[in-house]
This record gives sequence, C-alpha cells and structure tokens, in this order.
Amino acid sequence: MNDEQNNTLLIIDDEAQITKALFRQFRRDYTVYTAISAEEGYQIMSETPVHVIISDQRMPGMTGAEFFSRIKGDFPDAIRLLLTGYADIEAVIAAINDGNVFRYITKPWDPVELENIVRQAFERYELIIRNRCLLEELQEANALLEERVRARTAELSAANERLNELNDLKNEFMGIAAHDLRSPLSVIQGFASMMLRHGHLDADERHEYLTIIVESVEQMIRLLNDLLSITAIESGKLRLRPDPVDVAAYLERIVLLNRRIAEEKDIALVTDLEPDLPLAVFDPDRIQQVMNNLLSNAFKFSEPGTTVTVQAMQMDDGIEFAVTDEGQGIRPDELTRVFEAFQRASSRATAGEFSTGLGLAICKRIVDLHRGTISVESEVGLGSRFFF
Repeated sequence: MNDEQNNTLLIIDDEAQITKALFRQFRRDYTVYTAISAEEGYQIMSETPVHVIISDQRMPGMTGAEFFSRIKGDFPDAIRLLLTGYADIEAVIAAINDGNVFRYITKPWDPVELENIVRQAFERYELIIRNRCLLEELQEANALLEERVRARTAELSAANERLNELNDLKNEFMGIAAHDLRSPLSVIQGFASMMLRHGHLDADERHEYLTIIVESVEQMIRLLNDLLSITAIESGKLRLRPDPVDVAAYLERIVLLNRRIAEEKDIALVTDLEPDLPLAVFDPDRIQQVMNNLLSNAFKFSEPGTTVTVQAMQMDDGIEFAVTDEGQGIRPDELTRVFEAFQRASSRATAGEFSTGLGLAICKRIVDLHRGTISVESEVGLGSRFFF
C-alpha cells in the first residue's frame, strides 16, 4: 500500500458521475471520501480527519465557496480546491482573495494537471503541519529556556544577596575585631613598654606584667578563634563529621575538662544525666564547642558559691542537652537577641571576664547545622537554662 494512502481526500459534488470519476482517479494514492452536498461533506469532516477537499462550486443549498468559508474556522488546516466553470470565475477569485481557496480547477479538467494540483495540496498540508510542529517545539524550547533563565536569575539573585550578606558580615567582623583587639593590644604595648623603660623590675612586678600580657594575648586569641569559627560557618565552609557518641561518657569528659575553670571561681560543676541514654550521632568536636561556650557563659555570669549543671535527657525527637546556672539571668527584652552575633546583654561578668559577643551565635549556627534548635529559659536573679 502506498504511504500516501494515509492522506485523506474529500470530494464533494452533486453530480454522481463526477464524484465516481474523481474517486477512481485518486483511490490508489489516497483515502478518498465522497459527498453529494456541502452538509454531507461537513458531517464527514466532523467525524474523520480530512487533509484536502475538492468541492464543486455550483451545488444546491450552499456553493463550494460558501462551504469553504464556513469550514475555514472549524478546519483551518484542510487544503481547499474548487471545481468551477468559467461563469463562476469572479466568485472563485473572491474566495481565493478571502483565503478560503488554495487553487481552483476549471471544468473540464485535465487529469494530469488535476493530479499535480492535488499532490501540491497535500504537500501544502504537510508543510503547514510540519511548520506547526516546529513552531510548537520552538515555543516549548523557548518556554524551557525562559524558565531556566528565570531559575538561573533567581539563583544569581540569591547568590548575590548572600554575597552582600557575607560582605556586610565581613565588614561587621572587621569593625568589631578592630575595636575589640585594640584594647588588649594597647595593654600589651603599655606593659611591654614599661618593662623596656624600667629594666630593673623586681620578680613580683615582672610576674604581674607578664601575667597581664599573657591574659591579653589569650583574650585576642579567643576573639580571633571565634571570628574564624563564625566566618567558616557563615561562608558554608564548616563541614560536620558526625559519629555515634556515648552521650554520658562524652558529657562527663567535657565536665572534667571544664571543672578547673569552675573551681577557679568557686563554682560547683555537676552533671544530671538520665540513666541508660542511647548512642547519639553528631559531630563531637563541634558539639563540644557548643558545650564549652555555654559553660564559659555560665561561669562568666555566675557568682562564687553557685552551681552549674550539665544535663542530658531522652526526648521524643532525640536527646536534649542543657546547661543550667544560678547566675544573674537575662532580661526578657534581651532573650530574643542572645543568639545574634556581637550581642552583649546588660549582665556583666562577675569577675570582669572578656566576652567576644560571638559565643552564643556560634552555638546557634552549629546546632542549626545539626538540624537542631537551641533555646534559652531565664529569669533575672535566678539564672538561665540553655538547651538544644
């Protein structure tokens, strides 16, 4: 069977001899349908896809030109050929000008010429369909490209916003660092200069000056370490290394390492750990950094003779760690800001200890990286409880 058999041709003429003749001429090359009126032709087109139509101009009820005008909106792709006599030439030209007719064929027709015209009509139909497919593909590709451009633009906008945030943070860090480093550097310079000017210092004076210098250096190192930690977190360079951890043994060791600091201020450091705690998976180094910061804060704002408690208990969604002190507490209006960088509460360290204002911000960011939440409960004069 010829592949062109898939192409459908509709022949409409009220003269049976003409429809039969045309049917015999084209039946080998196309799927041919015949109708004796415009209404019957319209019914066929409503039920079957038709690619090319040959219609007689003079038919009872509706002329061929009128029929083509009617179907133009409903079946715009169908290629329309009009059979006509010379007497109808003006009506045919008008139909062509209106875009309703592709070609017209005069009676009597030349069979070879008619075959060429029908073949051109099918080629025209295939061109229309192919162009439409190409247009649809182009529109889809354009829509996809626009979506990718929008997505990329959004990504670039978010990245640019993030860069601006990091740049602002860097500027803030630089300003805070310059301010907070100036004091210990001035102390170091002052006491070093005094030691140079007064070369014959007694042992007690030399020890006092060197102690002050060492404490100032330690203050600078703490600030720089905190700056490096929060910068690594904010820039996304900090990578967690989670491991299964024996929580009780882990916390007991942290308490052991911090007990000397507590004892220097006559603060009792104790544990309150729920029995039989299961293993927990987290980055032990980073969570130790959180615990050390929380304990340092607790010691810093607690009076001698008070107690700091390290707690751990099983909750529905995991294990909760907590550090509770009996210190000064935090004012209600300051609670919402305690985890922001460079925030210093109105409470003052009981022994004049230095604070970078970054410790709790670092705690929050490390806990966030673990997909956890850190919170605080506090009452002025009674103490605070930080838990995550």
